[in-house]
Amino acid sequence: MRTTLSILALAAFALDTLASEFTRWSDFDSVAAFVSAARAFKPATTKSDLSPLFTVRDGGQLEDPKTSTPIPAVSVESCDVLWSREASAVVFATANPPTEATKSAVGILFLLRRLHERWHIAHYVQFTASGKYAEVTAIVTGDSATGGPQPYFTVTESQGGRGYSYQLSGSYTVDGPRLKRVELE
Repeated sequence: MRTTLSILALAAFALDTLASEFTRWSDFDSVAAFVSAARAFKPATTKSDLSPLFTVRDGGQLEDPKTSTPIPAVSVESCDVLWSREASAVVFATANPPTEATKSAVGILFLLRRLHERWHIAHYVQFTASGKYAEVTAIVTGDSATGGPQPYFTVTESQGGRGYSYQLSGSYTVDGPRLKRVELE
């Protein structure tokens, strides 16, 4: 019994340590290590410069003192690799901050770069949605989906509800060390 408790305590400590090292300037052994650290990350309780990315302002009535209060997500809901090559990868993470006025969702598109055998966050873009059907999703589109050299990612924010729902989408690509929004030509 003591052995089981010791193993569980050690695992909890390892996950907590992993999550506490999830910062903008952290480096990772692999893309999979980044994904594991992101999944273990607890924005509401971990002091990290990435915590604000998983935070939204609570909406509500103007006279309510809680209106515009920053609400961090309790945990990262999902984190998936969308695209990966030898020196670059794009990862998408989502969270649902527990806002009171309405449902909220956050999505972060991370560009990771490998430098000196370690992976680093090179750039990121935050997306937010609110309302009954709040959701942020990302998919790989364009040439990379069929093995081509140039990746394209479409991020969709689903907003609103009760007869006023809508979706906003934007496409992004890797442009050197940054994620660049692709504009219509």
